[in-house]
Amino acid sequence: MNVCRACKRKKLMMFLPLGLHPLAQNFLNKNQLNKPEYLCPLDTYVCLSCGLIQVCDCVPPDYFRNYLYVSSTINTMLKHFSDFADSLAAEFGTSPDLLTVDIGCNDGLLLKSLDRKGVKTLGVDPARNVNEIVRREGLNIINEYFASGLATKIKKEYGSAAVIVTANTFHHISDLDSFMDGVCILLKDKGVFIVEVPHAMEIMEQNEFDGIYHEHVSQFTVKSMVDLCNRFDMEVFRIDTFEVHGGSMRFFIRRKESDELSEAISEWITKENKRGLFQASTYEAFHRRVKSMKVELMDLLRRLKQEGNNLVGYGASARGNTLLNYYGIGTDLMDYIVDRNTLKHGLYSPGMHIPVCPVEKILKDRPDYVLALAWNFSKEIIKQQEEYLSLGGKFILPIPELSILEHS
Repeated sequence: MNVCRACKRKKLMMFLPLGLHPLAQNFLNKNQLNKPEYLCPLDTYVCLSCGLIQVCDCVPPDYFRNYLYVSSTINTMLKHFSDFADSLAAEFGTSPDLLTVDIGCNDGLLLKSLDRKGVKTLGVDPARNVNEIVRREGLNIINEYFASGLATKIKKEYGSAAVIVTANTFHHISDLDSFMDGVCILLKDKGVFIVEVPHAMEIMEQNEFDGIYHEHVSQFTVKSMVDLCNRFDMEVFRIDTFEVHGGSMRFFIRRKESDELSEAISEWITKENKRGLFQASTYEAFHRRVKSMKVELMDLLRRLKQEGNNLVGYGASARGNTLLNYYGIGTDLMDYIVDRNTLKHGLYSPGMHIPVCPVEKILKDRPDYVLALAWNFSKEIIKQQEEYLSLGGKFILPIPELSILEHS
């Protein structure tokens, strides 16, 4: 990489080489285990001009046609999107004449909540498997990748959008220019484009290296989002923050009304500057911490194994697969992974080939330790597994720093 995909400047620095990795959601069936697996270098760069963290695009064109992540299996996300729908309806109204488009709608959590309020909605998502879930709910959805050509078709058939939302999708987009062209075509003159993504500052400060994988081609700072919008004559006018996914930001964007940044947005960029997000030394220190974290956890797991303990994982997540593959945790240390997502049951994790089982297996087997691979939902997981903890089980939380949780 030599050009930043957000600001287009040539100030990239490679700071976190994680080695060869499989695609993080490319779970395998039993027949695929002995076949060659698609691997690609997971080298992480940062633009020292705008702070965008980015990886090269190694994802095949049709990869997202069959996507195994679904939001509705996570209680935290159910509430998050319900609250989001409440705020959208309160702020922008529920007139049937005002179209809200959800790009990357997944299994339709936000669409369903908005539809119940009478909001006119349209979903866009390339994943055929999860789109069937949305269609069974009677909701409008287009099974396609969003870009300028599709935006033109939507505008012709449905009219311009008053609100365009993309939640936990924008950081999957490698061709940001084509996506933004589409937004500019589809959005009403006074419309609002809302982007929800993890905040790069939280990734750095909370040691969230596991949020970096091939499907997450970009991790945004406020400055990188501002610089991207500037190139399309748009502006960020508001930012809300949330704890989901380890720390996320919701950007409110509109067609540019002023060449001057608002005081609130300027303060965000000043904060990022003070935290060192545009300085090479910050990322060099992050690399050192990540290597140290690997040594610390692997020493613990090997010691526990030598003492006769058994270990399983919780959360067949993409971020969990970054950790498993970078650390080299396989079936010699971890017996299996549990997950509530039934689409993954009976499959094997990419790279390390650890079997994925239903969550109920934890109480049945009562393993000595559970490594929380989906640590970003640890509050929800711990609450679900109170009985396991009460029976003497222990959870290992690997991030932001190593800790062991047991029943008090």
